[in-house]
Amino acid sequence: MNIFPITKTDLVEAADILSSSFKNYEVMRYLFNDSGNNYEAHITEFFLSFYQFGLANNWPCYGVKVNEQWVAVALGCNSSEQEMIKGSDDALTEFYKSISPQASRRIEQYEQQADAAHPKRAHFFIDSIGTHPDHQGKGYAKALILKYQELSKSDVYSTGVGLNTESDKNINFYQHLGYEVQDQQNIESLTSWSLFRADD
Repeated sequence: MNIFPITKTDLVEAADILSSSFKNYEVMRYLFNDSGNNYEAHITEFFLSFYQFGLANNWPCYGVKVNEQWVAVALGCNSSEQEMIKGSDDALTEFYKSISPQASRRIEQYEQQADAAHPKRAHFFIDSIGTHPDHQGKGYAKALILKYQELSKSDVYSTGVGLNTESDKNINFYQHLGYEVQDQQNIESLTSWSLFRADD
């Protein structure tokens, strides 16, 4: 499978893939429930600004290509390397100005509560992973998850890989890959599960 690093020149395409993948996802409907006609645009802009932030801080970002086209992307981070580069959040700051104060508050609350459930020991965390709807069910998400497991195993400090899901339909998929539910967070109308897979 053709897995490649995502670079700055790929971000617009990556954001489009994530928007198409996440537009019907529970967490997006919760975060941007007052966006109206700008709903899909706000999701795209959110992922674009967040991935700009991740790349600026050297977070590992990978995607799958088929016939020279990106079909799946993921962004992760290493919890032992969390120092933020000054100015790396400029795009996110501008994005928050474009949405309602209520949406900004929901994002902040979600991040605080979901982050609190992450393992305290060093690990890699998959912040987001999405496959274009036209290419789902072909193993691309699994391949990207395995990539982060490889990164964790090769890191001297990391003990495994963590991720969150807000859809109970995803839990069996992750459990099949060896992930175990560590915590469940109720964030207003949203339920978020934190999962972790220890390195072999």
